[in-house]
Amino acid sequence: MTKPINYLCIIFLAALFILTPMQAKAEKVIYAAGDPNELGVTTFNPIKVELNHEAMSLIYDRLIEWGIDGKFYPSLAESWIISEDGLTWDMKLKQGVKFHDGSPFNSEVVKWFLKEMETGPSGYMVASIDNVEITGPHSVIIHMKYPDPNMFFNMSQTFMAVPSMVAYKKYGEDFGTKHVVGSGPYKFKSWSPGNELVLVKNTDYTWGPALVKNKGPAIIDKVIYKDMKEESTRFLELKTGKLDVVFSVPTMFIDKIEKDKNLSIIRQPGDSLYHMVMNTQSAPLDNKLVRKGIALAVNQESITKSVFANAGKPAYTYLIDSLPASQVDQKYQIRFDLEGSKAAFEEAGWKMGPDGIRVDKDGKKLELKLLAKNESSYRRSAEVIQAQLAKAGVDVKITLMDPSSIRAYYKKGEHQLAIRSYEWENADILEWFLNSKRMGYPNAAMYHDNESDYLMQKAMTRSRTPEERVENFKEYHTFLLQQYVWAPFYLPDTIFAVGSRLVHPKDSLDRRFMGMGVLDWDLK
Repeated sequence: MTKPINYLCIIFLAALFILTPMQAKAEKVIYAAGDPNELGVTTFNPIKVELNHEAMSLIYDRLIEWGIDGKFYPSLAESWIISEDGLTWDMKLKQGVKFHDGSPFNSEVVKWFLKEMETGPSGYMVASIDNVEITGPHSVIIHMKYPDPNMFFNMSQTFMAVPSMVAYKKYGEDFGTKHVVGSGPYKFKSWSPGNELVLVKNTDYTWGPALVKNKGPAIIDKVIYKDMKEESTRFLELKTGKLDVVFSVPTMFIDKIEKDKNLSIIRQPGDSLYHMVMNTQSAPLDNKLVRKGIALAVNQESITKSVFANAGKPAYTYLIDSLPASQVDQKYQIRFDLEGSKAAFEEAGWKMGPDGIRVDKDGKKLELKLLAKNESSYRRSAEVIQAQLAKAGVDVKITLMDPSSIRAYYKKGEHQLAIRSYEWENADILEWFLNSKRMGYPNAAMYHDNESDYLMQKAMTRSRTPEERVENFKEYHTFLLQQYVWAPFYLPDTIFAVGSRLVHPKDSLDRRFMGMGVLDWDLK
């Protein structure tokens, strides 16, 4: 009888030891519902990615960080000296950095990475780089083909996050899906597309960028991103404490969240623009006058008020209004003008029919298909625009699609009109969405024009100074506005909602709400 008693004593004592508060520290886990626009993410490979995910800013480090104060801060690049002619960047790299697989970050990695970037969809971000000269284990000189005043911005983006060279070569096509290896404060643990993404703390991380106070390791042990496309579900999960952070809060829930003492709203400067794309290769949208008629029939103020409850402002150009290149002459801005819309249709040969729908000389009705994501802001925008175009004599039929499949549909080029939005703080978004080499997606306008391509290249590659770059992009932007490839309508505020458990500094310099600043976060 003594053996069973001894076993029971051992089990009892072990249980006491395990449950002792000093020994059993509760794991700190943040649950976040990310931006619904990121539900179509197919890879976390920064070199190959087309659609970004917020988690990449935690998995990977970048050479440089861009603060909310507009300044650029050292990260993997510890310091840099740029020659007077802008053709050489002498860069010192941070020492002691290791990737999640244990491989070192060094000059060889930087040289490989900047060359490998050329092979992906964001290759334009390194197009100005001629070659990289290794001058030491942690120092390089980047030789430029021409001065690039945008390189600081490029190096600070998650599209230029630095992956492990060893893992990238080892896993090949599986890198970014089954194997995701960076040097950031969190490691990729698991990903179930359409369900959740799980990141765990990198306990070896001690090299946080200059814009955060805690250089690592992070205080939060785990970050779980939940894929939720239904706005009501996201709100209820936040309200019941099952979520700590909600990205892109729908305007219909802002008032309810602000009245809840356990929840709060975080507002940041807007970096998004809603617009309606027109497929310029699909008749009758191949006629610029028809596109003009459609664009002028869109009432931006009405959409901003009725769909978004004035939580933002109307958009009249193709760029967010904080960018200098957005400040074009008002005569080129696209503003609601119903009479101007009707005149454009008449000039294009589309006459008003007896039933209120326009017809061409052969009696064919002006009927168009409008594509939108099956989410409230896109769906409601589509419905309002449908009614607005009806007043101009256009019969619009709406098709709603799941966000995860809509990009593949664009690549077929079978769409006509589409409600879209982008999130980007640089004028080069025009090149990304309207470069004729990227037809279907991201160039859903299917737009190609030789003069446009010339102005695009001038802005992208021939700008020697930041001021010259602004003027070149303003010229390119002005030309595009006159082609009516998009109908812009809304500039939203960037709005997040957080639960009562979350403790985050109000003076964070991180311009990504859930970027490197997470190093300074805690839970109550």
